[in-house]
Amino acid sequence: MSENVNDVKPFRAYHYNHEKIKNIGDCLSQPYDVISGEMQDKYYRQHENNIVRLILNKKEEKDTEENNRYTRALGLLKEWRESDVLHLTSRESFYVYEQEYSLPRAGKLKVKGFIGRVRLREYEEKRVLPHEKVLKKPVEDRIQLTRATNTQFEYIWGLYQDERNIIDTILLECENDVPIINYYEEPYGVRHRLWRLTDAEKCNLIEKAMSEEKIYIADGHHRYQTMLNIREEMRKTNPDAGPDAPWEYIMMYLVNSAHEGLTVLPTHRMVHDLQNTDWDATLENLKNYFDIAEFTFTGGNEAKARRNWLNTIEELEHYKHRFGLYINGKDRYFVLSLSDADAYLKLMNTEASLEWKMLDVNIVNNLIFKEILGITEEQLSLNSHTAYTQETDNAIEKVKEGGMQACIILNNTPLKSVLTISDNSEKMPRKSTFFFPKPVSGLVMYPMDLK
Repeated sequence: MSENVNDVKPFRAYHYNHEKIKNIGDCLSQPYDVISGEMQDKYYRQHENNIVRLILNKKEEKDTEENNRYTRALGLLKEWRESDVLHLTSRESFYVYEQEYSLPRAGKLKVKGFIGRVRLREYEEKRVLPHEKVLKKPVEDRIQLTRATNTQFEYIWGLYQDERNIIDTILLECENDVPIINYYEEPYGVRHRLWRLTDAEKCNLIEKAMSEEKIYIADGHHRYQTMLNIREEMRKTNPDAGPDAPWEYIMMYLVNSAHEGLTVLPTHRMVHDLQNTDWDATLENLKNYFDIAEFTFTGGNEAKARRNWLNTIEELEHYKHRFGLYINGKDRYFVLSLSDADAYLKLMNTEASLEWKMLDVNIVNNLIFKEILGITEEQLSLNSHTAYTQETDNAIEKVKEGGMQACIILNNTPLKSVLTISDNSEKMPRKSTFFFPKPVSGLVMYPMDLK
């Protein structure tokens, strides 16, 4: 067994065949866990070979243990492999992946990393570090798909800390070549480019650099847990397979945490179906912990008030923890600035680091939701009174329309905090991070049945 911190290797992959598929972009999709029913329908219509038919095949009323979404995915996979719609590379390679996009206040951004296979590690080893808890149901779903197909269709997103930029320097050199995929994802405004890196010397340099790096899971905790479970199953049924069997590895998209294009978006909170809530009394209770500023709007100045409100939320020079609040039926927006951190910390009856306790999402969950609004931990887990969105305007409109009682607008969780929490072996609260843009699924697939 290797003594490296992590083993990251190139691999042979299945990919869409340019000779069979005119526009490979038509066959790509968002990751399975962000695909709504409407999106699933769209991808089905988009192309008969769209990856969604493998990663999230539609359920049918007639499904049985012998014929279901997982067995249908296996049938399609076999068909596409046999017809060479999916082509297997002859050599092990890394895949350099770049996403180019724009954000309103940041302008044009690029994030570049590479896709490789990473030796699975137990979290206790502190070589691959999570920052989120996983739920049983999504893990079981992915286990069934992986059991049925013996294939890893989606790369999870990992971060590493390479301050010397050894790997980034190699990846940048690929820009001189024509990408094998160049796809503009219209709904999200993201340009996706993929290059295949086969140069043995460069691949060895990447392997060597990654052998010294811890990996932080940015996105894909359920898929990582899935492969830990699958690995244990395969070890029992294949005891002589050895330490380099294909199921000992997981396919990852790896990005330097120092990359200037990395973006973590905030996830805003909305509340609904709270009974007998007196919002004026709630505002008075909030004043025990927060300084509250109001942005009143009447007539035609709502847009200006909203703009000033959002600008103030993001201004953190005098306050480290600021939140926006909008309540149904009110003609004003509120900015909540934490003014008494000591009073808040006294409420936190839990063993955790100060960094964890002072996460904005924990302040909202523990102080505003639990202490002031009376929402329990179980209700938070079940989303009995909470909903989430990355879109500020969406949150506001849902409150205005009455579908939600109030919304709380957050700033993003700093990437440094994500890494620190991971290093502390702590877990972030649910919906703490939303890494953007999501890597599209379908660029490459990792088969675990090659001889």
